[in-house]
Amino acid sequence: MSPLQRMPRAPIHHVCISASLGLLLVLSGCAGEDEPAELPPRVAFVEPLQRINQKPEALRFSGVVESVTTTQLAFQVPGRVERILVDEGSPVKKGQAVAKLDRTDYELQKREADARLRQLEADLTRKRALLAEGILAPAAIEPLQANVVAARVARDSALRNIKHSTLEAPFDGVVARRLVEPDMVVATGSPIIELQNNQHIEVTVDLPETAALSIPLNDTLQARGELIIGDLELPLTYKEHSTQPREGSRTYRLTLRGEQPTDYNLLPGMAMRVHLQRPAIPQDDTQPRFRLPLNAVQTAPNGSHYLWLAVDDHAQRQDLKLERIEDDHAVVSGELNDDMLVVVAGGSKLSQDQPIKAERRK
Repeated sequence: MSPLQRMPRAPIHHVCISASLGLLLVLSGCAGEDEPAELPPRVAFVEPLQRINQKPEALRFSGVVESVTTTQLAFQVPGRVERILVDEGSPVKKGQAVAKLDRTDYELQKREADARLRQLEADLTRKRALLAEGILAPAAIEPLQANVVAARVARDSALRNIKHSTLEAPFDGVVARRLVEPDMVVATGSPIIELQNNQHIEVTVDLPETAALSIPLNDTLQARGELIIGDLELPLTYKEHSTQPREGSRTYRLTLRGEQPTDYNLLPGMAMRVHLQRPAIPQDDTQPRFRLPLNAVQTAPNGSHYLWLAVDDHAQRQDLKLERIEDDHAVVSGELNDDMLVVVAGGSKLSQDQPIKAERRK
């Protein structure tokens, strides 16, 4: 008997059972693939559209008080500082003496010039009498006349030096800093006192591009300032603005001017809250505008903009026009209305007609 003939054969009914089980497993797997489990709707946070009022709109920015004029006062003659007549922070009037030099040397120069001038004038008087008598020729007194003129110039120069040894305020203001102390020797033009003009104040504001586009940068601009550290408000008027952005930012410098209040000492560097008035939107502009969070605006590959609306628990795409950006909000227009609910979070993961569960943010 051959080896093949000696091998035992498996029972036929066992083979049929195994084949039947394998077929059932394959069929059950196919049935699961045909009926996938339905995913729950995606949660979407929504907010209603906010229509922008047609009335004038108030904008608020941070501002800084600056002095209109800051001048460093200096003597026009050299000398030793004898006295500083004002203290830092004290008000001064135009023409008020603020510092004095030791003028001993200049007074001596004047006395010497006076003495020489008297002597020369006396000599000139005597020689003119001799000229009248015919004793002297006219050419004899010409050098003396020139010396008299030079002596008068020397006397006037000494008087000028004495006058300039007293430093006076050129305008009403406030002493910002004393730059020297008594007994210091200073040269001509050396700064002695820093004086600030206190008749007016200036307030500077850094305007973002969107604000610079929408407010009138001229005399019609309505503005007011509010002192942050005190209970003070004052009207401000337009003075000037820069046409180039500040280095490292996209902001433009706006300078406003106001009257110095009598009850407060507004000093350079103080912080103010500046309120500017944006004009009303023209009445013939019938297309409404809406404000919404910036992250609700989506950008298509072609550069256009759109947003997602919650409509009957489904996401619906709505095209729009992006008018401008204001901080973390966008101003948009298009076929929009106040009843629309806009998806403000997670819009980048939505698709058209996708089921969503709209929820309001708490």
